Amino acid sequence: MTPIIVDTNKAEFILTPNMGLLKKVSAIFGFALIIIAIANVEFGALMSLDPPQKLILANLANDGCNELDIQRDLNSGSMNACVTAMGVWDAADVLMLVEGCAMFLAIFLRWPRKGRWAARVRRLSIIAGGLLCTLALADRFDLIPGGSAQLAELLPFPAPAIAVQLAFFSIGIFLLRGPKYVIDDPNAEKKSAGELRRLHSELDRVYATGGALGSLSSKKGKISKGVAKYTTVKDLWIHQGLSEYEDEFEAGLRDDSGGPVARTCHLCSGQGCAGCNFSGAAA
Repeated sequence: MTPIIVDTNKAEFILTPNMGLLKKVSAIFGFALIIIAIANVEFGALMSLDPPQKLILANLANDGCNELDIQRDLNSGSMNACVTAMGVWDAADVLMLVEGCAMFLAIFLRWPRKGRWAARVRRLSIIAGGLLCTLALADRFDLIPGGSAQLAELLPFPAPAIAVQLAFFSIGIFLLRGPKYVIDDPNAEKKSAGELRRLHSELDRVYATGGALGSLSSKKGKISKGVAKYTTVKDLWIHQGLSEYEDEFEAGLRDDSGGPVARTCHLCSGQGCAGCNFSGAAA
């Protein structure tokens, strides 16, 4: 059975190998976020400071947040806005941990592939995609309170406002459009068999009406490439060498004598009577 590629507006699908690879990469990235969050908060391992300190990742792009400046402030007893005491979980750290867990655990999730739940998930993805696109556009044109800073603050690391807006908009478009999946159509074989039967019936009809294959184009406007090579059914029959596969009965069905054909009279069984005008054949 040959799979076909279509969009996910259907309620039944299976993931392609490319989507499986994407899930694995997402899981690796999520696991890295978990390790970074725990190593930073609990062990202060992101920078070699003495004593170890937890980095505030949201301020990491600010001036003076390099290792030398932070260590200099620590040695002088001054406060540095880029670090804080270990073991303190603030909102950005918790968000980073939650995002990492969600990305890592997504590889173990099995979304419904058919039935009502698959249709519900598809509808929810369309709604979520529309909301994300609307939020990104509203933030871009300063139509929501707080402007771009609010969306950027949702991330546990510093990022440009335009990058956050583009990310939200891209995810929204992806949810609206839906990724491409390979759908294994259970009716593909039935459709192929039905088309083959229709072709055979058309060939039979053509043979009965004189053998010109040009009449096959009367319905759809053109002949298939395979049939277009032949002018008559006889040409098709000769080219494919079908006479080699005939038995005696099938060969006897071909009569080139050109004589008349009639039904035997049922009254006299072909012996001749008044009912058939003594011809032996029914009128």
